[in-house]
Amino acid sequence: MLAPELLERLALLQDPWQHHAPTLAAPWLLPLHGVHEWVLGGPIDQPPMQAFLDMVAAACGRRAALADHASHGNDTSRDHHAAASCVAWVGHAVMPSAVIMHRRGMDLRHHVQVPGARTPAERLWAFEEAARSGRCVAIVVDASGWNAAMVRRAQLASSWHPDRAPILALAWRPQHEATVRSVCTTRWLVQPVHDSTGAPPCPVDPTHPADPAWRIQAVRDRRGTLEHSSPGGILHEPGRSARAMPWSIAS
Repeated sequence: MLAPELLERLALLQDPWQHHAPTLAAPWLLPLHGVHEWVLGGPIDQPPMQAFLDMVAAACGRRAALADHASHGNDTSRDHHAAASCVAWVGHAVMPSAVIMHRRGMDLRHHVQVPGARTPAERLWAFEEAARSGRCVAIVVDASGWNAAMVRRAQLASSWHPDRAPILALAWRPQHEATVRSVCTTRWLVQPVHDSTGAPPCPVDPTHPADPAWRIQAVRDRRGTLEHSSPGGILHEPGRSARAMPWSIAS
């Protein structure tokens, strides 16, 4: 079995297109290449679903713009980009409810959910099949239990090159896997903060403290560019009377 350090070095050598991959629109600016891991470092060990939905919506919007461009011209080189229209959600832990997606105006006919992928190996297989199908614009996967070799396989399946449609690949890991070695393109940490944005108190009970919040922090970038272009922000969990869903991105 190859040592994890060797896997990381091979990952750097075998991705010649990583610096040329297209990127997601602002404010995220994530490369549509490889796997982007999110690790929770707070007391609520749940994926940042609203952040995932925002990024998926941005990826779908980019795909729609490419499809519109292709329909108004004869540029057949974009046909495979326009054909990718599906979003895959792999693993029960990362699946948003149909109600949340409907409220955000998402077309549920273009979202495929795979709740039956329960083991790490099953979720990896489903991820690879979705990434190589040529039909997915984004994939969100529960990557809990993946080792470095499994992430490397996911990285290869979702890597971009000019002859294939770019894929936004988001992977969630529980907080106890924050130190697990990985060869992902980027890794993000979501940590608790103490009312750093001056959020107002609960409208029902003014004496109640402000809603808890979590800070997004980039902790790994194989391309070395997140220091200059990474999104910064605070994730808020709405209060007891809020109608918004948890983990909404603060403006």
